Amino acid sequence: MRRLSLALSFLLMVFSHSPTQAQDAPFSEPQATTEQEVGVNNPIKLTISATALGSDLPTVTGPLTMDQAVQSGLKNNLDNKQSLLDTEISRLNSRAALARFGPNISLSTFYSTSSLNQMLFYPNDGVVASAPMQPIVRGSSFSTIVAGVQPLFTGGYLRGNYRAAKSSERQSLAKYQQSRIDIARTIKQAYLQCVWNRARLQVDTDYVKFRTLSTSNMHQRMVDGKAPRADFLREEAELAQAKAQVNRDYRDFNVSIINLKAAMGANLSSLIDVTEGLNYAQNQKDLNGYLNAAGTNRPEIRQAQSKVEEMKARKLIARSQYLPHVDLYGLGSNITGTSPDGTAEGKFGGFVSVIGHYTLYDSGQRSAQLHSAHKAITQSGYALQQTRLKVAQEVSTAWVDLDLSARNVDLAKSQVVSAEEDFRLIKTRYNIGKSTALEQFDAAVKLYRARLALTESIYNYRLAQTQIVWASGDI
Repeated sequence: MRRLSLALSFLLMVFSHSPTQAQDAPFSEPQATTEQEVGVNNPIKLTISATALGSDLPTVTGPLTMDQAVQSGLKNNLDNKQSLLDTEISRLNSRAALARFGPNISLSTFYSTSSLNQMLFYPNDGVVASAPMQPIVRGSSFSTIVAGVQPLFTGGYLRGNYRAAKSSERQSLAKYQQSRIDIARTIKQAYLQCVWNRARLQVDTDYVKFRTLSTSNMHQRMVDGKAPRADFLREEAELAQAKAQVNRDYRDFNVSIINLKAAMGANLSSLIDVTEGLNYAQNQKDLNGYLNAAGTNRPEIRQAQSKVEEMKARKLIARSQYLPHVDLYGLGSNITGTSPDGTAEGKFGGFVSVIGHYTLYDSGQRSAQLHSAHKAITQSGYALQQTRLKVAQEVSTAWVDLDLSARNVDLAKSQVVSAEEDFRLIKTRYNIGKSTALEQFDAAVKLYRARLALTESIYNYRLAQTQIVWASGDI
C-alpha cells in the first residue's frame, strides 16, 4: 500500500507541475487523494429501518482487515450456517444407525371384541422377523403388552448400514469444509474488489484535480490570447470525462461494499471500512507445494473417498441378504376380560424366543442388488480419480494465472517508468517551446493510464493469490 500511495503522490506531483501552470498561473498544488477523502466524499449512505428486508442480520461496524472480514463471514454467512446444520443432521443419522445394534422395546395396549375365537398377527412389531400372533377369543378383552427384540445376527446388515451412515456423515463434513473454503474465497474477492475500487477512485480523483487546474490554466491562457480555444475545449472535455469516471467509480465502490456485506452475512446498513491496500508481495511457494497441499486439504477428495467407503458398506448390506437373520424376541402381557384359557384374567404372562429368518428364493433380487453394489464401488472409484484430476487441474490453472499476473505487474511497472520519462521530456520541451500543448496533454493521459494499469495489475495478482489459496484447500 505504501508503494501505491507513493506512486499516486508522484503522479499528482508530476501533474501539478505541468509547464502551462508554471508559466502562467500561480495555482496552489492539490493534495493527493487519501482513503479517508474517498470515504468522506462518498455520496451514498445506506440506512435500513428495523422492519426492512435483511435488517435482522448482524451488524458489523468499524475497520476490517481481510482476515477479520473472513472470520466474521464464516460466523455469520447464511450458507455456512445451513451447511453446518447438514453435518449435525448426518451425525444424528449415524447415531440412529448405531442404535439399531441395541434392543428395541415397545409398550402397547390391545382391546378387542370378537364373536368367535381366532388368531391375529400383532401388527406393531416384526422389524426383522415375522410378526407375533395374538389370540382372540369370543367376548371382550383388554391387554397391556410389552415387547422387545434384540438382533443377534444379521449377516452384516446392521454393520453395513452403520458404515454407510458414517460415510455419509464424513461426506457432509467435507461439504461443510468446502463451503467454508468457498465462502472465504468469496469474501476475499469481495474485499479486494472494494480495495481496488477505492484505489481506482484515488487515482481518478487525483486526475480530476489535475485536470481542474489544467483546464483553469488553459482557460486563462485562452483569455490572454496565448492558446487557441480548441486547446481549452479539449481540456474541458477531458475534465468532464474524468468527473464522469469518478461517478462510475463511486457506483462500483458502493456496489462492492454491498457485495462484501452480503458475502459476510451482515446487515447492509453496517458501517465497515476496508483497511488493507493493494500490497504486492511476490509468491514464494512453487506448484508442487500447492499440489501437495491440495491433495491433503481439499475436502472434495475426502468426500469422494468417503463415497467409496459408503458404496463398500452398501455392498455389505446387499451381501447380508444371503445369510440368516436371528433375533431374540420377548413379549409380556396382562389380560383383562375374556382370556384364551378362561383363567388368565388379571394375570401377567409372557415368553422369550429366538426367531430366525432365511430367504430361500427371491427371483434374483439379491443377486441383482449385490452386482449393482459392486458396480457402484467401481463407479465411485472412478469419481475419486476424476476429483483428484479436477483438483490438480484447478491448482495448475490457478498457478498459471498467478505466475502470469506477477509478470504483468512487472510489465506495468515498466510502462509507468516509460510514461513518467515521456512526460518529463515533453514537459521540458514544452517549457522551451519545442512541443505543443496537445503533446503534453497526451503525455499526461498516457501517464494516468499507466498508473491505473499498474494498480489494476496488482489487483489481478491479489485475486490470483486468493484463487490458488482456494485451489490448495486453504482459507
